[in-house]
Amino acid sequence: MDTLTEGGMPEKQAKALASAMFQLIDTHLVTKNYLDMRLAQLKSELIQWMVGVMVVQTGVTAVLFKLMH
Repeated sequence: MDTLTEGGMPEKQAKALASAMFQLIDTHLVTKNYLDMRLAQLKSELIQWMVGVMVVQTGVTAVLFKLMH
């Protein structure tokens, strides 16, 4: 806010702008803990998908071998 008032902005307007900026930043900040938690969730989902794909791939391979013999 001091920078705004030093730049010639009226104090009331500077306070309102600073408050709006702090509010905007506060509602859109992401914490490291949140990112760590989300990364762990995504890692878990990825592992589940990979295991699922491996099971399906194994099943398809087994069926193909069965059909070939």
